[in-house]
Amino acid sequence: MKYTHILIHYAEIGLKGNNRALFEKQLVKNIKTALADCDIKGVRRLFGRIVVELDETKKLKNKITEELSKVFGISSFSPVVAVKTDFDKIQETALELARASKNWETFKVATKRSHKLFPATSMEVSRDVGAHILNNIADKKVKIKEPDLMVRIEITEKKTYVFTDKIPGGGGLPVGCSGKVVSLLSGGIDSPVASWQLMKRGCKVIFVHFHSAPQTKKAAIDKVEELAQILSKWQIKTKIHMVPFLDIQKEIVKECRGEYRVVLYRRFMVRIAEAIAKQEKAKALVTGESVGQVASQTLENIAAINDAITIPVLRPLIGDDKNEIIEKAKRIDTYETSIIPHDDCCSLFVPRHPVTKANISVTRSEEGKLDIQKLIDEAITKTEIIEL
Repeated sequence: MKYTHILIHYAEIGLKGNNRALFEKQLVKNIKTALADCDIKGVRRLFGRIVVELDETKKLKNKITEELSKVFGISSFSPVVAVKTDFDKIQETALELARASKNWETFKVATKRSHKLFPATSMEVSRDVGAHILNNIADKKVKIKEPDLMVRIEITEKKTYVFTDKIPGGGGLPVGCSGKVVSLLSGGIDSPVASWQLMKRGCKVIFVHFHSAPQTKKAAIDKVEELAQILSKWQIKTKIHMVPFLDIQKEIVKECRGEYRVVLYRRFMVRIAEAIAKQEKAKALVTGESVGQVASQTLENIAAINDAITIPVLRPLIGDDKNEIIEKAKRIDTYETSIIPHDDCCSLFVPRHPVTKANISVTRSEEGKLDIQKLIDEAITKTEIIEL
């Protein structure tokens, strides 16, 4: 049996009250972009859900379901058969879908009815369709809790949608509805997960990566591009600012106290990221920091780093332990790339005993030995922008 549409349900968007239409329109836009290379006729809003109209002359391809599973804002979606809102037609379509389903012994029919003038209630439709299936398929039983097969019916005024599969979506909010952020993307495990979590909250994420080429190998940059490519599946288009950082590091090593190097590195990074955020019209920075995970991530050091900028810094992993972050990285397919050995710019010129409780006055004093704005301007001028 050929499916005619894909019925898309959302959850959180439904709570947005008078602003719901804005979120729905953004979700429709993102779905159209995700399915631009697929065989569909169109995407439209319909009664608290979104409908993708398929090309019925072609088989439903896995590419469509794969793309939809990575669109944030979708709680679930289902390939459906759309029929005229007529009871006999609904009943026969439900029976055909049940017959086409494999490996089931028990079933349940669940009906939603937004068309209140339809002559039967939801419960009556479920009861009668269930009886029709029982009468026409031998040796099957109705089971209310955890049946093998769910036959779902959604009745609207013009069409009724009948389906058996419910595929999980990305959840969250549509990317783009919560503005832009700039994420400091390293080649490690944490920052890709932090970036993904902001995408899930509806933010468009612009990446900034700091490298120390030619002191570090090109493979380190390639790895970051690969991570960004994986993450771009969740927001369709991605931009990376590749910032050369070696000259800044050399100046810090030459002029400043060794134990403050890492904190000073981070202060320059967030300053440059803030400047890029202004260029991109982004509202906040994102990092993968977690309290106490490394020396630069104590509360005192985080305060010293924040002191360098005025833009908000979002740290979605701040209370997660490493195992929790690893599990998330595996779920979003960044883990295997993140654990590939690479040269990290922050691992260059690291002192034997970095400060763990940076004094902000001392930090400012050390930084005062440098021409801060000149170093930032030079780094931004040499920055390469890559679009994926």
